[in-house]
Amino acid sequence: MKEYDYIYEVYRERSFTRAAKNLYVSQPALSMAVRKLEEELGITIFNRSSAPLNLTEEGKVFIEALEAVRATEQTMRLRLADMAELKSGHLTVSGENFVSSFIMPDILMEFSHRYAGITVDLTESNSPGLRELLLTEAIDLLIAHDFDPELYEAQELFREQVMLAVPVPFGINRDGRVSGYALTAQDILDGGYRTAPAVDLSLFADEQYLLLRPGNDMCRRAVTLCAEAGFQPKERIRLDQLITSYNLACAGMGVTLVTDVLVRKAPDDRCLFYRLNSPNAVRTMYIGYKRSRYLSRAAQAFIQTARDVYMGME
Repeated sequence: MKEYDYIYEVYRERSFTRAAKNLYVSQPALSMAVRKLEEELGITIFNRSSAPLNLTEEGKVFIEALEAVRATEQTMRLRLADMAELKSGHLTVSGENFVSSFIMPDILMEFSHRYAGITVDLTESNSPGLRELLLTEAIDLLIAHDFDPELYEAQELFREQVMLAVPVPFGINRDGRVSGYALTAQDILDGGYRTAPAVDLSLFADEQYLLLRPGNDMCRRAVTLCAEAGFQPKERIRLDQLITSYNLACAGMGVTLVTDVLVRKAPDDRCLFYRLNSPNAVRTMYIGYKRSRYLSRAAQAFIQTARDVYMGME
């Protein structure tokens, strides 16, 4: 029903003006259609005296019921699309910028080769907001770390080794206490770093650290690893993305935590790398989705493709 779509768009935008623009109708026409439905139902859905618009108590009940109907319709569409034997369909997948730039391309290339008729939208966002998009079903699949098992289903793709990246000119690299521990980007590309000795992170307590902002997985690991080594990191700058902290470290601004996967995807000889010995120096990358939602065959195929591409990655 067209009026229901109108109401939902006003609810989503919290504004008649923005909703009218999105719906390609005039604001008066939109307001009239919403008012007419309210009169037919005998309720007031929106509190028009607030800015932005708020729902009345009746409106909250109406929107809750409407979302349930929309979810049922979406499930029906997904099930019907499955009958097309993966010859057509659509998915929205997401990951933080590092994932979108370095992990997704190989998966998307293989998936498009296998299922040319299925379109995939890639949505990028910062880590804290990604799981909310998954919960609201704004995206179908997310590649990330640390999924709450009560809210999400997740399947492992690969494990990463967290390492310390130190600009080559830094004096600590010439300290005899760390001799024999430093690794080059080529060492990581060759794979020999996996059996290299782990350095004591406390030796780097006096360095300035490039840290990610709170809420990011690598921020939590950095703070935890430094605490395990008995110190609090000296912050040089806070950043949003892992690739940015890596690039700034390579430019000589400070030390930072990276992963072996990132270094292998973007090797840079301006840094030396040190392996760390802690359970927190290993993290797992998963592909996840909202628990209890219907998972289309296209989504299942994407998960399997991702696992085929990355599982057992050496």
